[in-house]
Amino acid sequence: MRNSGSIVVMVLMVLTSFPDTSHGSDPFSNQKAESEVGWPEAFGYSHGDSHPIEIGEFGYPYISVTIGEGSTMLPFDTGNMVGISVSSALFDRLELATVDTYDRLDSKGEIIATLRVGQPQHVAVLGLDIGSQRIYEFDHPSLPGLVGPEFLKDVRFTLDYESRRMAISNTPLPDSVHGHRGVPLVRSSRHPTLILVKGSVNGREILLELDTGKSRSVIHPGLAAELELKRSSGGFRIDDLRVGDLSFNVPDAKPVDQTAIDPGLTEPIQAGIGSDLMSKFVWTVDYAAGILWIPVSR
Repeated sequence: MRNSGSIVVMVLMVLTSFPDTSHGSDPFSNQKAESEVGWPEAFGYSHGDSHPIEIGEFGYPYISVTIGEGSTMLPFDTGNMVGISVSSALFDRLELATVDTYDRLDSKGEIIATLRVGQPQHVAVLGLDIGSQRIYEFDHPSLPGLVGPEFLKDVRFTLDYESRRMAISNTPLPDSVHGHRGVPLVRSSRHPTLILVKGSVNGREILLELDTGKSRSVIHPGLAAELELKRSSGGFRIDDLRVGDLSFNVPDAKPVDQTAIDPGLTEPIQAGIGSDLMSKFVWTVDYAAGILWIPVSR
Protein backbone atom coordinates (compact mmCIF):
# COMPACT_ATOMS: atom_id res chain seq x y z
CA MET A 1 0.00 0.00 0.00
CA ARG A 2 1.18 3.51 -0.77
CA ASN A 3 -0.10 5.08 2.45
CA SER A 4 -1.69 3.97 5.68
CA GLY A 5 -5.16 4.95 4.57
CA SER A 6 -5.12 3.28 1.17
CA ILE A 7 -7.38 0.41 0.17
CA VAL A 8 -6.24 -2.66 -1.69
CA VAL A 9 -8.84 -3.92 -4.16
CA MET A 10 -8.62 -6.69 -6.72
CA VAL A 11 -10.42 -5.98 -9.99
CA LEU A 12 -11.38 -9.41 -11.26
CA MET A 13 -11.61 -8.74 -14.96
CA VAL A 14 -9.55 -9.82 -17.93
CA LEU A 15 -9.09 -7.01 -20.45
CA THR A 16 -7.68 -8.41 -23.65
CA SER A 17 -7.11 -7.38 -27.23
CA PHE A 18 -10.30 -9.24 -28.11
CA PRO A 19 -12.12 -7.21 -30.78
CA ASP A 20 -14.98 -4.88 -30.04
CA THR A 21 -18.15 -6.94 -30.46
CA SER A 22 -20.66 -4.15 -30.07
CA HIS A 23 -23.38 -4.33 -32.70
CA GLY A 24 -22.88 -1.36 -34.97
CA SER A 25 -23.14 2.28 -34.01
CA ASP A 26 -26.55 1.85 -32.36
CA PRO A 27 -26.19 -0.29 -29.21
CA PHE A 28 -29.99 -0.65 -28.97
CA SER A 29 -30.40 -1.90 -32.57
CA ASN A 30 -31.15 -5.51 -31.58
CA GLN A 31 -32.88 -4.74 -28.31
CA LYS A 32 -36.24 -6.43 -27.72
CA ALA A 33 -39.19 -5.00 -25.84
CA GLU A 34 -40.13 -6.66 -22.57
CA SER A 35 -43.29 -8.09 -24.18
CA GLU A 36 -41.19 -9.80 -26.87
CA VAL A 37 -39.09 -11.80 -24.42
CA GLY A 38 -40.50 -15.05 -23.00
CA TRP A 39 -38.27 -15.72 -20.00
CA PRO A 40 -39.42 -12.91 -17.62
CA GLU A 41 -42.78 -14.57 -17.07
CA ALA A 42 -41.22 -18.05 -16.84
CA PHE A 43 -38.87 -16.84 -14.11
CA GLY A 44 -41.63 -15.11 -12.17
CA TYR A 45 -40.66 -11.53 -12.94
CA SER A 46 -43.34 -8.85 -12.83
CA HIS A 47 -43.92 -6.19 -15.46
CA GLY A 48 -41.23 -3.57 -15.11
CA ASP A 49 -38.65 -5.90 -13.53
CA SER A 50 -36.70 -6.22 -16.78
CA HIS A 51 -34.64 -3.35 -18.14
CA PRO A 52 -32.96 -2.54 -21.47
CA ILE A 53 -29.19 -2.91 -21.59
CA GLU A 54 -26.52 -2.23 -24.20
CA ILE A 55 -23.81 -4.49 -25.54
CA GLY A 56 -20.73 -2.35 -25.76
CA GLU A 57 -16.98 -2.58 -26.07
CA PHE A 58 -15.41 -6.05 -25.71
CA GLY A 59 -18.94 -7.51 -25.86
CA TYR A 60 -19.62 -6.46 -22.27
CA PRO A 61 -23.20 -5.80 -21.07
CA TYR A 62 -23.70 -2.12 -20.16
CA ILE A 63 -26.38 -1.17 -17.62
CA SER A 64 -27.91 2.10 -16.50
CA VAL A 65 -26.30 3.72 -13.44
CA THR A 66 -27.40 7.00 -11.84
CA ILE A 67 -24.76 8.84 -9.82
CA GLY A 68 -26.04 11.92 -8.06
CA GLU A 69 -28.09 13.85 -10.61
CA GLY A 70 -26.64 12.24 -13.75
CA SER A 71 -27.04 8.88 -15.48
CA THR A 72 -24.64 6.86 -17.59
CA MET A 73 -24.19 3.33 -18.97
CA LEU A 74 -21.42 1.30 -17.33
CA PRO A 75 -20.17 -2.23 -18.05
CA PHE A 76 -21.66 -4.80 -15.68
CA ASP A 77 -18.70 -6.91 -14.53
CA THR A 78 -19.62 -9.85 -12.28
CA GLY A 79 -15.94 -10.28 -11.39
CA ASN A 80 -15.55 -6.69 -10.17
CA MET A 81 -15.58 -6.50 -6.38
CA VAL A 82 -14.72 -2.79 -6.21
CA GLY A 83 -18.23 -1.33 -6.41
CA ILE A 84 -19.08 1.67 -8.58
CA SER A 85 -16.07 2.87 -10.56
CA VAL A 86 -15.86 5.54 -13.24
CA SER A 87 -13.22 6.74 -15.68
CA SER A 88 -10.76 9.39 -14.58
CA ALA A 89 -12.49 11.89 -16.88
CA LEU A 90 -15.93 11.22 -15.39
CA PHE A 91 -14.47 11.28 -11.87
CA ASP A 92 -13.21 14.80 -12.61
CA ARG A 93 -16.48 15.91 -14.26
CA LEU A 94 -18.39 14.83 -11.15
CA GLU A 95 -16.05 17.11 -9.16
CA LEU A 96 -15.66 14.44 -6.50
CA ALA A 97 -13.56 15.23 -3.45
CA THR A 98 -10.91 12.52 -2.97
CA VAL A 99 -11.38 10.87 0.44
CA ASP A 100 -8.96 7.96 -0.01
CA THR A 101 -6.84 6.02 -2.50
CA TYR A 102 -6.78 2.36 -3.40
CA ASP A 103 -4.40 -0.03 -5.10
CA ARG A 104 -5.98 -1.80 -8.06
CA LEU A 105 -4.74 -5.36 -8.41
CA ASP A 106 -4.87 -7.81 -11.30
CA SER A 107 -5.98 -11.43 -10.98
CA LYS A 108 -2.45 -12.39 -9.86
CA GLY A 109 -2.67 -9.97 -6.92
CA GLU A 110 -0.14 -7.56 -8.40
CA ILE A 111 -0.62 -3.78 -8.11
CA ILE A 112 -1.31 -2.18 -11.47
CA ALA A 113 -2.42 1.31 -10.38
CA THR A 114 -3.07 3.51 -7.34
CA LEU A 115 -6.29 5.44 -7.86
CA ARG A 116 -8.64 7.87 -6.15
CA VAL A 117 -11.70 7.12 -4.03
CA GLY A 118 -14.36 9.83 -4.22
CA GLN A 119 -16.80 11.10 -1.65
CA PRO A 120 -20.05 9.09 -1.39
CA GLN A 121 -22.81 9.84 -3.89
CA HIS A 122 -26.40 8.66 -4.09
CA VAL A 123 -26.51 5.79 -6.60
CA ALA A 124 -29.23 3.80 -8.37
CA VAL A 125 -28.57 0.84 -10.68
CA LEU A 126 -31.27 -0.26 -13.14
CA GLY A 127 -33.67 1.85 -11.11
CA LEU A 128 -32.74 0.06 -7.86
CA ASP A 129 -31.78 2.59 -5.18
CA ILE A 130 -28.58 1.37 -3.51
CA GLY A 131 -28.07 4.45 -1.36
CA SER A 132 -24.89 6.39 -0.74
CA GLN A 133 -21.81 4.79 -2.29
CA ARG A 134 -18.17 5.70 -2.60
CA ILE A 135 -17.08 6.23 -6.20
CA TYR A 136 -13.83 4.65 -7.34
CA GLU A 137 -11.61 5.96 -10.12
CA PHE A 138 -10.98 3.54 -13.01
CA ASP A 139 -8.14 3.97 -15.48
CA HIS A 140 -8.92 1.93 -18.58
CA PRO A 141 -8.27 3.81 -21.87
CA SER A 142 -11.68 3.12 -23.40
CA LEU A 143 -14.08 1.70 -20.79
CA PRO A 144 -16.16 4.36 -18.96
CA GLY A 145 -16.02 2.50 -15.65
CA LEU A 146 -17.43 -0.65 -14.07
CA VAL A 147 -20.28 -1.72 -11.84
CA GLY A 148 -19.97 -5.00 -9.94
CA PRO A 149 -22.67 -7.37 -8.63
CA GLU A 150 -22.49 -6.28 -4.97
CA PHE A 151 -25.78 -4.36 -5.32
CA LEU A 152 -27.48 -7.62 -6.35
CA LYS A 153 -26.49 -9.70 -3.31
CA ASP A 154 -30.02 -9.62 -1.87
CA VAL A 155 -31.91 -10.11 -5.16
CA ARG A 156 -31.95 -12.43 -8.14
CA PHE A 157 -31.22 -11.38 -11.69
CA THR A 158 -31.38 -12.70 -15.24
CA LEU A 159 -29.18 -11.51 -18.09
CA ASP A 160 -29.97 -11.98 -21.78
CA TYR A 161 -27.33 -10.56 -24.11
CA GLU A 162 -29.21 -11.42 -27.30
CA SER A 163 -32.41 -9.63 -26.30
CA ARG A 164 -30.44 -6.90 -24.54
CA ARG A 165 -32.43 -7.16 -21.35
CA MET A 166 -31.66 -7.71 -17.67
CA ALA A 167 -34.23 -8.38 -14.96
CA ILE A 168 -33.90 -8.02 -11.20
CA SER A 169 -36.32 -8.95 -8.42
CA ASN A 170 -36.35 -9.65 -4.69
CA THR A 171 -39.19 -12.17 -5.01
CA PRO A 172 -38.46 -15.93 -4.83
CA LEU A 173 -37.95 -17.91 -8.01
CA PRO A 174 -40.58 -20.46 -9.04
CA ASP A 175 -39.87 -23.98 -7.79
CA SER A 176 -38.97 -25.03 -11.34
CA VAL A 177 -38.42 -23.31 -14.66
CA HIS A 178 -39.14 -25.21 -17.87
CA GLY A 179 -36.03 -25.71 -19.96
CA HIS A 180 -33.64 -24.64 -17.21
CA ARG A 181 -31.80 -26.36 -14.38
CA GLY A 182 -30.15 -25.09 -11.24
CA VAL A 183 -26.42 -25.47 -10.63
CA PRO A 184 -25.23 -24.87 -7.03
CA LEU A 185 -22.98 -21.88 -6.48
CA VAL A 186 -19.67 -22.39 -4.71
CA ARG A 187 -19.43 -19.48 -2.30
CA SER A 188 -16.34 -17.40 -1.72
CA SER A 189 -16.11 -15.97 1.79
CA ARG A 190 -13.78 -13.28 0.46
CA HIS A 191 -16.02 -12.25 -2.47
CA PRO A 192 -19.56 -13.60 -1.84
CA THR A 193 -21.00 -12.36 -5.15
CA LEU A 194 -18.54 -14.16 -7.41
CA ILE A 195 -20.32 -16.62 -9.69
CA LEU A 196 -18.41 -19.85 -9.01
CA VAL A 197 -19.65 -23.31 -10.00
CA LYS A 198 -18.28 -26.78 -10.61
CA GLY A 199 -17.66 -27.57 -14.27
CA SER A 200 -15.21 -29.51 -16.37
CA VAL A 201 -12.52 -29.06 -19.00
CA ASN A 202 -12.14 -32.00 -21.38
CA GLY A 203 -13.66 -34.26 -18.73
CA ARG A 204 -11.59 -32.96 -15.77
CA GLU A 205 -13.85 -31.61 -13.03
CA ILE A 206 -12.78 -28.13 -11.92
CA LEU A 207 -14.00 -24.98 -10.22
CA LEU A 208 -14.76 -22.23 -12.71
CA GLU A 209 -15.99 -18.66 -12.66
CA LEU A 210 -18.63 -17.01 -14.83
CA ASP A 211 -17.43 -13.45 -15.41
CA THR A 212 -19.07 -10.89 -17.68
CA GLY A 213 -15.91 -8.78 -17.35
CA LYS A 214 -13.86 -11.27 -19.34
CA SER A 215 -14.00 -10.71 -23.07
CA ARG A 216 -12.48 -14.16 -23.61
CA SER A 217 -12.84 -17.35 -21.63
CA VAL A 218 -9.67 -18.30 -19.76
CA ILE A 219 -7.84 -21.32 -18.37
CA HIS A 220 -5.11 -21.76 -15.78
CA PRO A 221 -1.84 -22.36 -17.68
CA GLY A 222 -0.91 -25.20 -15.30
CA LEU A 223 -4.15 -27.04 -16.05
CA ALA A 224 -3.65 -26.47 -19.77
CA ALA A 225 -0.22 -28.07 -19.53
CA GLU A 226 -1.48 -30.95 -17.39
CA LEU A 227 -4.26 -31.70 -19.89
CA GLU A 228 -1.83 -31.22 -22.80
CA LEU A 229 -4.19 -28.80 -24.51
CA LYS A 230 -3.29 -27.78 -28.03
CA ARG A 231 -1.84 -24.30 -28.41
CA SER A 232 -3.83 -21.65 -30.27
CA SER A 233 -2.87 -18.24 -31.58
CA GLY A 234 -3.46 -16.56 -28.22
CA GLY A 235 -3.65 -19.40 -25.73
CA PHE A 236 -5.12 -22.88 -25.73
CA ARG A 237 -7.87 -24.82 -27.48
CA ILE A 238 -10.52 -26.43 -25.24
CA ASP A 239 -12.63 -29.07 -26.97
CA ASP A 240 -15.19 -29.41 -24.17
CA LEU A 241 -15.70 -26.71 -21.54
CA ARG A 242 -18.78 -27.80 -19.66
CA VAL A 243 -21.06 -26.32 -17.00
CA GLY A 244 -24.29 -28.13 -16.22
CA ASP A 245 -25.74 -29.40 -19.51
CA LEU A 246 -23.97 -26.77 -21.57
CA SER A 247 -20.85 -27.68 -23.52
CA PHE A 248 -18.63 -25.25 -25.42
CA ASN A 249 -15.75 -25.55 -27.82
CA VAL A 250 -13.29 -22.77 -27.01
CA PRO A 251 -10.83 -22.22 -29.87
CA ASP A 252 -8.63 -19.67 -28.07
CA ALA A 253 -8.80 -19.65 -24.26
CA LYS A 254 -6.49 -17.09 -22.69
CA PRO A 255 -4.00 -18.46 -20.13
CA VAL A 256 -4.71 -16.72 -16.80
CA ASP A 257 -3.82 -17.68 -13.23
CA GLN A 258 -6.85 -16.76 -11.07
CA THR A 259 -5.75 -18.39 -7.83
CA ALA A 260 -5.13 -15.03 -6.10
CA ILE A 261 -8.82 -14.14 -6.40
CA ASP A 262 -9.52 -16.12 -3.24
CA PRO A 263 -6.67 -18.23 -1.87
CA GLY A 264 -9.02 -19.47 0.87
CA LEU A 265 -11.18 -21.52 -1.49
CA THR A 266 -10.99 -25.27 -0.88
CA GLU A 267 -9.99 -25.66 -4.53
CA PRO A 268 -8.59 -22.99 -6.87
CA ILE A 269 -10.43 -21.41 -9.78
CA GLN A 270 -9.05 -23.20 -12.83
CA ALA A 271 -11.02 -21.60 -15.67
CA GLY A 272 -13.33 -18.71 -16.42
CA ILE A 273 -16.28 -18.40 -18.78
CA GLY A 274 -16.39 -14.88 -20.21
CA SER A 275 -18.83 -12.78 -22.20
CA ASP A 276 -17.77 -14.62 -25.36
CA LEU A 277 -19.72 -17.66 -24.08
CA MET A 278 -22.12 -16.12 -21.55
CA SER A 279 -23.68 -14.17 -24.41
CA LYS A 280 -24.85 -17.43 -26.00
CA PHE A 281 -27.48 -18.34 -23.40
CA VAL A 282 -29.90 -16.77 -20.89
CA TRP A 283 -28.73 -17.25 -17.31
CA THR A 284 -30.00 -16.37 -13.85
CA VAL A 285 -28.22 -15.95 -10.52
CA ASP A 286 -30.10 -16.29 -7.23
CA TYR A 287 -27.59 -15.41 -4.52
CA ALA A 288 -30.02 -16.01 -1.65
CA ALA A 289 -30.72 -19.57 -2.84
CA GLY A 290 -27.12 -20.14 -3.96
CA ILE A 291 -28.16 -21.25 -7.46
CA LEU A 292 -27.12 -20.47 -11.03
CA TRP A 293 -29.93 -21.26 -13.49
CA ILE A 294 -28.92 -22.19 -17.02
CA PRO A 295 -30.61 -23.90 -19.99
CA VAL A 296 -30.73 -27.69 -19.97
CA SER A 297 -29.28 -27.75 -23.46
CA ARG A 298 -28.09 -25.38 -26.14
